Amino acid sequence: MTTINNEKKTLGERIREQRILMKMTQEELAEALHIKKSTVSMYENDKVDIKGSILVELSRALKTSPNYLLGIEDNGEMIEIAFMLSAIKNENIRLS
Repeated sequence: MTTINNEKKTLGERIREQRILMKMTQEELAEALHIKKSTVSMYENDKVDIKGSILVELSRALKTSPNYLLGIEDNGEMIEIAFMLSAIKNENIRLS
């Protein structure tokens, strides 16, 4: 299993790493959040402060918790579950 070293990573770095682990492009994340790709890029490069409500939406889209994105908790179990779900080919089983 892939693990992430949370220490000393910025919010933007954690967003980028989680997006990549979820095999999402910036475009796909932007579409899921109904924002521009350039806004996702600014989030990932720590160019803007992210409101709490946006942080919650980001965490939902990235299948993680706001606390992980903020560096408060580890994300190991969430990542493992996401990888297991993504490996299921039958969408009906995956969504049950």
